[in-house]
Amino acid sequence: MRLPHPLSLLLGVFLIISRLPVSSRSAEQAVAHDTTSSTYQLAVIANDFQVPFHDERALLLFKMFPRREHTDWLILSGEFQDFWEISSYDLMPRTERDFQREIEIGRGVLRSFRRSLPHARITWVEGNHEFRLRKYLIQNAKELYGLPGVSVPDIFDLRRLEIEYVPCHELATKFTDNFIRVGDLYVGHWDRVSKHGAYAAKVLIEEKGVSLLRGHTHRFGKTRGFAA
Repeated sequence: MRLPHPLSLLLGVFLIISRLPVSSRSAEQAVAHDTTSSTYQLAVIANDFQVPFHDERALLLFKMFPRREHTDWLILSGEFQDFWEISSYDLMPRTERDFQREIEIGRGVLRSFRRSLPHARITWVEGNHEFRLRKYLIQNAKELYGLPGVSVPDIFDLRRLEIEYVPCHELATKFTDNFIRVGDLYVGHWDRVSKHGAYAAKVLIEEKGVSLLRGHTHRFGKTRGFAA
């Protein structure tokens, strides 16, 4: 169904969505303080951290915000981790930050999110950089694909941290659109890029016909379209 006034945003840091109806979430997804009399939830959406290449000062400021605002739902909307070492691009090997160190830094950031938001729902949507792990296994270690311990949830101990992971389709061999719904808003990581952020948003509006928020392009842009 096409929405009457679809709105698409591309965002490189975060967006705050207030007034999210409680009824849009299932009982299994409820967090501890959903049982209060509040009619709405507060969701904070962030993307494209690309750990360990993030800015520490910016990350510190960001972490202060969800805690101060008593966030109910934190959504990491793709490219939280960079996975530089297993990229298919020809990259100069790093000498100071190897793959193991990159994972340790990412684990530390995730633990800090959970400490700051002990009762909140936290969701991590797989983006194209996280998909590098799956692609690497398919191309270089098919025998290990699907085994316990070599997936993003296992490597980052997401079950213990009570962080949901939303992967691309299990049969996907290349990254494709990956998203979740937050009320009537579609939030995720799409594979469309453009020189100007708003152009990429316009293409998605015309193709999907829904309100959405995405990362991936590392450019801010917004566009407003109307259903045909």
